[in-house]
Amino acid sequence: MTTLPLASDFPELTRADWLKRVDAALKGAHFEDRLVTTTPDGIRLEPLYGQVHGPRAARPEQTPWTLSQRVDHPDPAKANALALEDLSNGATGLVIVARNARSSRGFGVDPAALSRILQGVHLHAVALRIEGDGSRQLADIIAGQPIDPERLHVSFDLDDPVLITELVRRGFSGPFMEADGRSWHERGATEAQELGAALADAIAKLRHLEGLNDVHLVKAVGVTLAATQDMFMTLAKFRAMRLMWKRVLQIAGLPDAPLRLHAETSWRMTAELDPHTNILRSTAAVFGAGLGGASSISVLPHSMRQGLPNGFARRVSRNVQNILLEESNLWRVADSASGSGYVESLTSSLSEKAWAIFQNAEAGKWPSPAPEAQIARPVIGTTNYRLAEEHAADVESLS
Repeated sequence: MTTLPLASDFPELTRADWLKRVDAALKGAHFEDRLVTTTPDGIRLEPLYGQVHGPRAARPEQTPWTLSQRVDHPDPAKANALALEDLSNGATGLVIVARNARSSRGFGVDPAALSRILQGVHLHAVALRIEGDGSRQLADIIAGQPIDPERLHVSFDLDDPVLITELVRRGFSGPFMEADGRSWHERGATEAQELGAALADAIAKLRHLEGLNDVHLVKAVGVTLAATQDMFMTLAKFRAMRLMWKRVLQIAGLPDAPLRLHAETSWRMTAELDPHTNILRSTAAVFGAGLGGASSISVLPHSMRQGLPNGFARRVSRNVQNILLEESNLWRVADSASGSGYVESLTSSLSEKAWAIFQNAEAGKWPSPAPEAQIARPVIGTTNYRLAEEHAADVESLS
């Protein structure tokens, strides 16, 4: 096929030519002051980038990420009904949040009631994730069913090497331990601080499991990161984690294995006032995490800061992902930002900053997030453009 020289009539322009036009448009204003910004991590953001060919950072399989819904209603029967409704309407995974989990947000389930909560759930067809207590109970429930644990997608939340060895013997493949960046994010950590701390935590957990063979070891630890409304920064953050993990395995002499990388929309970015604006924030967050290579994503319902979200709020959080998966088809292109000068440069810069933070953490100097950090805090509907009268909260009545 003959090449079509569609742009052959246009003169070739250089960066110097572009800068001349910029100077004319700025009318004396300084280029650095008006068009260049710096992130809290000290990363310089330019207004223009060329094409960059960096390493690939895609999900290991060219399939949709897991659409995960929280199971956190304290009433077991209600939690079961909500879980079945989620699975009947697009969800492909469940995040079982125990009362003692750091992510419970004041609610959560009783692990002793897990059998009732999962009644009617086809465990072989659903990805399951435990946050807090409940790992042993879930493993016992699975043992009582004619299911091969090796074929299941289960992420445990454990810190007991003996129990992990037992689960490996039963046939589970993990992850068994989770390095969680959300707690750092919520304390005001920058993206690089969250990445560096999560990576250091993941490696520390690997060291606890040195008794496992290499095949099981590389699958034993998963990572969770917060996804914010800054979708390009979120995209670069998730890409950076995959690339850094690959580097860790190389340095450790371990076989290459895909990282189980979970995303949850940021708690820090959610607003209590005018909470429907959180739907837009969550959409941008899912966009970034999905294109950045998250294995699974959980969207915090928009009314979660007001109480336990009701069925409507859960439906909206579910459909944020359904639309991006089924109508926008975001999952169909592997590492779609690959080659983008902006994203590749941001990924590389984040990786370098985070790697230095990880090395400091390895030496005992963990990052010190700024509690007053303004990054990702809600503005619209809370500080600017306030509602004259707030709408009724989309939450459950627990009375």
